[in-house]
Amino acid sequence: MMKIKKIAMQLCLSSAVLAAMPAFAAEVALSSVQHYVVKNLNIGDLPVKTIVPITAKTAEQAIAQAKVIASNPNADVAEFRIDLLEFSADTKKVMALGQQLNQILKDKPLIATIRTHNEGGKMTVSDQDYEKIYREYLKKPFMQLLDIEMFRDAGSVAKLTKLAHDKNVLVIMSNHDFAKTPEQQDIENRLLKQDQMGADILKIAVMPKSKQDVFTLMNATLAVSQKSQKPLLTMSMGQLGTISRVATANMGGSLSFGMIGEASAPGQIDVTQLKQLLKTVQPTP
Repeated sequence: MMKIKKIAMQLCLSSAVLAAMPAFAAEVALSSVQHYVVKNLNIGDLPVKTIVPITAKTAEQAIAQAKVIASNPNADVAEFRIDLLEFSADTKKVMALGQQLNQILKDKPLIATIRTHNEGGKMTVSDQDYEKIYREYLKKPFMQLLDIEMFRDAGSVAKLTKLAHDKNVLVIMSNHDFAKTPEQQDIENRLLKQDQMGADILKIAVMPKSKQDVFTLMNATLAVSQKSQKPLLTMSMGQLGTISRVATANMGGSLSFGMIGEASAPGQIDVTQLKQLLKTVQPTP
């Protein structure tokens, strides 16, 4: 309860700061956002959808976490963090588990993610193997959405994006900076580049060193929401950036990460608290 009050207080402070900013930066982005209906979930439409990561090391743990996510009404989407598995290199075993998780989740979409070491994940893999693994997954997709890191080999990213679309799998193009928050224009350029590369959902996560860094991320999100119709998944990480996971509802974002149990990135909020806070600040079309 104290955590909710603390975040609510941060929201009030943030609203006050936003009110003092130039009009363009304080406006809620209500421009047309492309919608994707996945397992009856309308991604891109309000309210902001919540994503909960499956952070298991074993198959048994993954199945247990999927069951909890499936039964929690505040969790809209699950992300399967494949790189965290003890057997992440065993493609056949991963695919078999993925099919099980997809069935357990029923009407909740599943994101398949290999977060590589370069972007803060646990798997070290060459561009060639990265493409090869994802190609195997896409032979018989167990996911509805696939996370592809934008800074892998450009040719591999292009081929995987096309293959995913051919298999009716949506692409979340992603970039993560655990060291800093880039300049606002740089953040905007990366997100817009993802759009140009064929992404269905544009994602960036950055690490703030100051309160200004958090606003840099949020203003970049707003700016891109006015230039692209693609749903946005952006966040400022760590405790300092927690507010961005809620304020995204007012800055043009379409999705936000919450957690049940163990977080997959610093600054994530319990998904039930997140859902409550998102409802509080949700803009009215």
